[in-house]
Amino acid sequence: MEKDEIFSNRLSILGKLAASLIHEIRSPLSVIKMNLDYLSMNDSTMSDDYIESINSCKESVNRMNYIISNFSSFAKKIPKEDDLVSINELTQVAVKVAQIEARMQGLQIVCDFQQNIPNIRICKDKLLQVFLNLIYNAIEAKNKHKVIMIKSYLRDDNSLIWEISDSGVGIEENSREKIFSEFYTSKENGTGLGLNVCKSILDEYNAVIDYESEVNVGTRFFIIFPIKE
Repeated sequence: MEKDEIFSNRLSILGKLAASLIHEIRSPLSVIKMNLDYLSMNDSTMSDDYIESINSCKESVNRMNYIISNFSSFAKKIPKEDDLVSINELTQVAVKVAQIEARMQGLQIVCDFQQNIPNIRICKDKLLQVFLNLIYNAIEAKNKHKVIMIKSYLRDDNSLIWEISDSGVGIEENSREKIFSEFYTSKENGTGLGLNVCKSILDEYNAVIDYESEVNVGTRFFIIFPIKE
């Protein structure tokens, strides 16, 4: 009971700290967005690489604004509306956001989508958060090869599968039962919340996240979305 109380107090302190940080982040974030919009007005004089970099930054700012708004909505218990979402199109948005970071690491993100798969009903921003978490995890996995593969396809049991594979360090055996737990991380600067948040979001929609991993070979995460007739 004492441990539970300590943990509860830690969560309460973290919540207050997060609310304070969000308040402080809003102003500089607005300035960044304003300057990016200003730079976009002169895109006729810029190379395609510069335009792509600016657009990627704008997408990231929009993501940060969503995270801030989502935190505020969570605190106020405001429900989010679901959308009819194409996971192929949403994956392309996520890849576009992560592309600059991937290039800096010398990585290529390759997509292999099955066409004409059904849309799913889910909160688009929440699913984008899941995809971005998994893509950035793959980028940070110290890949031996230079390709991260993302696939989508329909399975015979009428399930829609989204998967991402890397050639990184893999997941140690003693970590495999913990990676979806709150505050567990093997990264030096990790928060231990990314995969836990992904699982919590997918649980809302009866979707399953799982993985296969081999140390020093790589990891494949996959999401199984149930498809209703």
